[in-house]
Parts: sequence; C-alpha cells; structure tokens
Amino acid sequence: MKLSLAAGLLLSSYGHCHGQASSGIRVEVSSAAVSGVDCRMRDFQMEYTKAMGLSYRQMAGMTFTKDPDPRDVAMGLAAMIAMAPLTVLAVPADLLSAPFRRECDFGFRAQGRLIGWAGTPTGSVELAIEGRSLVSPGQEGAAEPAYHITRSSAAADAEGRFDISVPGRVGRGRGFEVHWLVGNRPSGAMSLRKRGRSFVLSEPEPEFGTGLETIEPIVIRPK
Repeated sequence: MKLSLAAGLLLSSYGHCHGQASSGIRVEVSSAAVSGVDCRMRDFQMEYTKAMGLSYRQMAGMTFTKDPDPRDVAMGLAAMIAMAPLTVLAVPADLLSAPFRRECDFGFRAQGRLIGWAGTPTGSVELAIEGRSLVSPGQEGAAEPAYHITRSSAAADAEGRFDISVPGRVGRGRGFEVHWLVGNRPSGAMSLRKRGRSFVLSEPEPEFGTGLETIEPIVIRPK
C-alpha cells in the first residue's frame, strides 16, 4: 500500500479528479476502524470575527458597485447596520469558545470490495482514498473554502477485495469527508463524523430514481 500525507495542506479545490466522469465502479465498505485518536485544542483563530468580516466584505461588494442602484445601497447599508451588534459580540464569543474548539487526528482503515456492473466484483485495479477535513468554510463571493487533505492508495485483489488506510482529521467541520477513486476516477464519497467518543461512517442518500444502494451507517469505537 502506498501512503501519502499532505499535512497542513489548504486547498480551495477538490483536486485534479474533481469534475471527471465517474468510474462506474462502486466501493462497498464492509468494515471500518479508527485508531490512534489524538485530540487537542485547535490553534486560536478569531473564527466568528473573521466570518463577520467576510460577510461585511461580501455585503460591501454587493452594495457599492460601479453603477449603484440607490435602493440596493440603502438595503446594503441597512443590512450592515443590522449586523453591527453581531460583529461586536463576535470577539468575546471567540475568546469564550476557544478552549472548547478541538481537533482530532487519527488513523482510518476500511475493508470491503469493488462492485462493477450488474453486481460483479471488479479486481486487480488501483484504489485511492482522499480524505478532506474543513479548515475554513470560506464565504461565497469573498473567500473559497480550505481543506486539510490526506491521500493513500492500494490495489484490490483479483476478487475486488481491498484493505486501505489513511490519516484522518476532524476539526472545525466535525466531519472527515472520504472520497473514493478507482483508476484515478471518482467512485463515490462517504462521511466519517465524530459523535462523542465514537465515529459514524455513512454514505449520502442517492438521487431519486438512480436505483443505487448505500451502506448502512457503521458505528466505530476507536481502538
């Protein structure tokens, strides 16, 4: 198994595979494990205050255009005035919540098999897993979201069975996005969320009418 870690990497995009056509192969996880959980207080950042600053920046850009409409200017100014009390409260809110803002690093392992058309196993192919943890949510029109990204790859055997591990992290978003790639093409996504001392691996519901099945949520108790 080849393993690579992009420690501290902040990306606004989803990587080179984003936007590619699906591989047509389903990743079916039968068991999952989390180990080596290491939690600590997140680096102090004025998260609420920065979010309010980005909101003001976005509102100002929408209000003061090259050819402003007086009605838009009036509404924009009214909105910024209404946001002022929240901005004042953002600083003490950041200071009070800082000790409770935590992030956890861990190892994530998944076992299962690859399923091709008509439910037939697909083997002897390269499987990759890309994990993403939200660092900054960004703001529409003002800043792109940033992620901490880890990645690893492994080869499925002739019957499509695989065993793959990747470093994970949960922090600001309380979740770890798991994106699968087969032959360097997207093959679905899952979400690993921390709930108390346990983790839950789940798969988003498919679009209506697709006929695709999803895995039952897997409750994981760290080792």
